[in-house]
Amino acid sequence: MFAGKEPEPSFSATSGLHGTTLVVRVGGELDHYHTPLLRAELGRAWELLQSPTLILDLSALTFCDSSGIGELLQARHQGQLTGVRLILTGVQGNLARRLNLAGLTQVFEVFPSVADALEAA
Repeated sequence: MFAGKEPEPSFSATSGLHGTTLVVRVGGELDHYHTPLLRAELGRAWELLQSPTLILDLSALTFCDSSGIGELLQARHQGQLTGVRLILTGVQGNLARRLNLAGLTQVFEVFPSVADALEAA
């Protein structure tokens, strides 16, 4: 029987400017425990945003469950409502498989890297 509390997986979401474009870097495991952290960071990002593009860098994401996908869809919806172009970068592994299986690969604008997305923006 397991007596101690299992450590929670790590998660981080931080924002930074690249020129005038805001980049939100997401790392670790995006699951239903951590979606509120991403939602809070994106809330700050929407308030600070001064360009027509927001980049979500997911290259350090190690896991994403359905609640994480839901949060990404919510961010996409917020971008559509406010006229902001939402770009995902670094989509790989578990997230790439989930987006593909759900038929969402064509829903998001995706670039391999932040540099590629900045060039396109």
